[in-house]
Amino acid sequence: MAETTAEALDVQQLLLGGKPDAQRYRLLRKAQGRSGQQRRQLERLVIELMENPTVEGKELPADQAALVVGVGLWALGRIEEALASLAAASSPEADYFVGLCHYESGRYSRAAEAFERAQRGKAATKHVAAIGHARAIAIGGRPDQALTAARALAKSHPDDPAVHELMGISYDLLCRYEDAIAAYEKAIELAPGDPTASFRLGYVHALRGDPDAALEHYQAAAGSGAEYENALINLGVLYEDRRDYDKAIECYRRVLRVDPNHPRGRMFLKDAHASLDMVFDEDRERELERRTKLLGVPVSDFEFSVRVRNCLVRMDIHTLGDLARMTEEELLGSRNFGDTSLQEIKEVLGARGLHLGEAREEAAAALQPAAEEAAAGAPVAAEPDEAAYGIPIGELELSLRSRKCMERLGIETIGQLIEHTTEELLASRNFGRTSLAEVNEKLVKFGLSLREPEEPEEAEDEEGEEQSPDGLPETADDAE
Repeated sequence: MAETTAEALDVQQLLLGGKPDAQRYRLLRKAQGRSGQQRRQLERLVIELMENPTVEGKELPADQAALVVGVGLWALGRIEEALASLAAASSPEADYFVGLCHYESGRYSRAAEAFERAQRGKAATKHVAAIGHARAIAIGGRPDQALTAARALAKSHPDDPAVHELMGISYDLLCRYEDAIAAYEKAIELAPGDPTASFRLGYVHALRGDPDAALEHYQAAAGSGAEYENALINLGVLYEDRRDYDKAIECYRRVLRVDPNHPRGRMFLKDAHASLDMVFDEDRERELERRTKLLGVPVSDFEFSVRVRNCLVRMDIHTLGDLARMTEEELLGSRNFGDTSLQEIKEVLGARGLHLGEAREEAAAALQPAAEEAAAGAPVAAEPDEAAYGIPIGELELSLRSRKCMERLGIETIGQLIEHTTEELLASRNFGRTSLAEVNEKLVKFGLSLREPEEPEEAEDEEGEEQSPDGLPETADDAE
């Protein structure tokens, strides 16, 4: 049956329009993804068959009823429910879809076993099951064996694009990229617009650092009339890299029309909407980058007086960022530090657009929304949940901007996140008050918070004598 059959047949004809046929059933996912109406029709049909397995007044045999319900659930993306139903069926077609379910769930060894059982069926099912088996062992870590199987299949089915695509995947995994590209191009030659081969070709170009070529092939896969989820996800990511968020959003929406519970589709759609709402200002981007570099400048680069340098060493202040976190009161509270020294520091900071207490003011402003929510009765965890330390950052479902900050800082778990201070996060590029408020909101649910900065320790030198950084007593000229 031609791939275009999905355009002419509705989901009921595909599911119940003849004897069990794995190739016809495979068109269900494409057909139900073409419109919300088609999907709702399939959902209603599956529910009706679960409650009353009859077709035109005739009751379906239990084995066939389990098969068609399982296939329908697979097409809807409800994989575990599909497996439960297919377990009650006993046929090569059922084994084939069990294999597909395991393959899509990343259980490649179990998929290979199911595809191997499915090869006992009629010729058409045996052929697609053999391809499925080879794909499963390729992705599962044995691409050399898969390539051998693909070459054997190519002898018996030289004009099957799926066989050449299988060869491409095997070459891919063996890092033979030129051979992989040739195999994918052969598949596309045999079936122009073939979404799977176009997707794989785009993927190879992306791996080789050619985003323009990758975009072209992902567009071909997405525009083939088939809702190819992986192609749409990768195409959406490339659009986001180009800041074309409207096109990215449309890609993710198409994925969710096929599978409303697709986890990456839902997460990426949320991120794309958030990015679309953000006003990107290149001048501000450059200013943030300049400011981050400025805050990292060592204080030793400036010609401070000995008295000021002693104070900075004593208070463990090493960069302009450290200095901008301090308040006037904290500096004046340091021994032998007076108004003259304070004015000296203010002049250095002011000449660079900074002032004392600046970082704390930003942190306080970022925390204000959370404080207002707490005052209004927002739930706050009573006790810290130490079991949350090992939770991956990905499970917090942070916005794209916040996640990129976590990646830059090498933060992978909540435990690693709370080892950072507010100031450390704010010093990260593109991480501002909104992102900080988001992170604090997530942490408070576990009764956790970011680390407080350490208070500077004041240590007096022996006999109370003020020492310069080189260990020599200060001269009379340094006194205030």
